[in-house]
Amino acid sequence: MDKVDKIPAIKLTGLKKRYGTGDAAVDALKGVDMIVWPGEVVGLIGPSGSGKSTLLKCLGAVIEPTSGHMELAGETIYDDGWKIPDLRALRRDRIGFVFQAPYLIPFLDVTDNVALLPMLAGVDNAAARKRALELLTALDVAHRAGAQVSQLSGGEQQRVAIARSLANHAPIILADEPTAPLDSERALAVVHILNEMAVQFQTAIIVVTHDEKIIPTFKRIYQIRDGKTHEEAGEGRAI
Repeated sequence: MDKVDKIPAIKLTGLKKRYGTGDAAVDALKGVDMIVWPGEVVGLIGPSGSGKSTLLKCLGAVIEPTSGHMELAGETIYDDGWKIPDLRALRRDRIGFVFQAPYLIPFLDVTDNVALLPMLAGVDNAAARKRALELLTALDVAHRAGAQVSQLSGGEQQRVAIARSLANHAPIILADEPTAPLDSERALAVVHILNEMAVQFQTAIIVVTHDEKIIPTFKRIYQIRDGKTHEEAGEGRAI
């Protein structure tokens, strides 16, 4: 299917975010336009303070934009105000998050860390654990399914975090500096996994990064400068 036949997973038009009022107001986002398609991984880069984190928080419905328009899979989520009643359900069911630190729950084993989110969404225990094991297998960490978080390497913990982000079949994943604590080999392995998962599950993934090791892997990049995005063609090097 060509992109012209698809509905964008993410579509932003003129998205703005202002912090504060009056003379103390700061315009973090000044009119962001962005499209991300199902099945692709897009890089979001820019200097510190350029608005990357603010944009990710708006996309994740963690903070409310000031104005503009946001669609997820063709549904208007925000249009000068939230258009859906339950933002918590939106974050739980439709958006996966991967952070610089894995933030795994230390008193749960690997399988339960991945299965917890579906169970909170009402999936029964057996089905949630089955889904968890499928994802752990796809990410080549099924052999650690019964391990405690403290027994995992940094790279293994990040793979489990990716599995958790996919556990509810989220069509969108927002990854904030997911390779920052990893060496070059493990960082490229994580990006390879994200690309494989995007294609396999037709997930749209945005990766915020300063990591120069992985920037050449993106086929498309949005650079954010002065609160606005500028789309660039990436190198898309094989990994």
